[in-house]
Amino acid sequence: MSRCPECGGKMKYIPNTKAMVCQSCGLSLSRFELDNYWKKIRSENFTEADESQQRKNRRKEWLEWYSKSKSEKEGF
Repeated sequence: MSRCPECGGKMKYIPNTKAMVCQSCGLSLSRFELDNYWKKIRSENFTEADESQQRKNRRKEWLEWYSKSKSEKEGF
């Protein structure tokens, strides 16, 4: 059973129209469109996760630098 990329509801296949239709919000997509939609969402989520991890790494590096003594900082 597929999930709707918009609302997370269950998608049902309708053979007459050859489309997947969300039972909650009514979104109608072909199987190909549904797969592409989910690929796009996943790629966006990975990008956001990477950016979040980079921010955490920069903050960690700054905190390490900040906690060093004054003489160690002068070497940077």
